[in-house]
Amino acid sequence: MKNSIPPRAAALVCWIMSIFSFLLGAIGLINRNMMTFYVALALIVIFMIVLPKIFWRCPHCGATLPTRGMLRIKICPYCSKPLV
Repeated sequence: MKNSIPPRAAALVCWIMSIFSFLLGAIGLINRNMMTFYVALALIVIFMIVLPKIFWRCPHCGATLPTRGMLRIKICPYCSKPLV
């Protein structure tokens, strides 16, 4: 399965959006706006769990890459080829 998004760009987008979601959740808690907080929780689940499983894959072997340390991974741990 060939993705059109490079894996390192997908990792960066997921992390930036996760940080934004954490900030949105904090704003929801501070303002006691629970709807904003719940939306932020849903976004965190999407950007930290769902999207990395879909887009954080090796372009060579197609294996799902580990999400721990995803911004520092430069070589696929399964096929040892560089990630673009």
